[in-house]
Amino acid sequence: MSILCFHTVEPEWDRTLALTPEAFDETCRWLARWRRVVPLEEAVASLDRRYRPTGRRTAITFDDGWTGVADHAWPILQRHGLPMTLFVIADSLRDGEIDFSWVDNPPDAPLRTMALDQLRALHDEGVTIGSHSMSHADLRTLDEADCVRDLRESRELLSDAFGESIDTLAYPKGDHNDLVRRCAERAGYRWAFSLPERREAVGPMAIPRVGVYPGNSNRTLFAKTRSRYLDARLHPRWPS
Repeated sequence: MSILCFHTVEPEWDRTLALTPEAFDETCRWLARWRRVVPLEEAVASLDRRYRPTGRRTAITFDDGWTGVADHAWPILQRHGLPMTLFVIADSLRDGEIDFSWVDNPPDAPLRTMALDQLRALHDEGVTIGSHSMSHADLRTLDEADCVRDLRESRELLSDAFGESIDTLAYPKGDHNDLVRRCAERAGYRWAFSLPERREAVGPMAIPRVGVYPGNSNRTLFAKTRSRYLDARLHPRWPS
């Protein structure tokens, strides 16, 4: 089985990152019928040696914290009784403009992430919060001190905002290397999540997820939620 990665649900941004509400509703209906969708913590507790959930377990995660998650995705998930983890860019909790230059194929409308009160409302309703770094920078471009600072500050800011220890991390765009993984561990994370598109090693600081994107049919979803889908992308141990 797989840990799934979504980004947002929007009726007018049917591009790289966004599913339409209709498409997401169909996805959730399929998952509720054919998979055992569990909280991320339960999925992680069941990981096999290749760091994939065992049994029929599947977890749903969202990256970035776009307003479409609160407006569209969460109501659909609630209707189907499905849990979710949301990885938040910590800078979005601060006042001031956010740099969205990393977004591929942005919509015509202005990009908006959720404000703290919206995120707290989701959290109060049962959404698990994780870190998506401080500003969505490519962590591989930072030196060790700056990388640790980014990841530690984001964890501490989110922990203070939600009144609990935030100890899960999703790397921006899933990108990581030896240095980034080491920095994530130093910054105090228990688990960090990748998004492999090619062969890479796995471990507690690089638990693989599978992206779900516009145009993915139920047949594609069936393939992506089977352990076999990740086999060609994973090494069972770190390269020497």
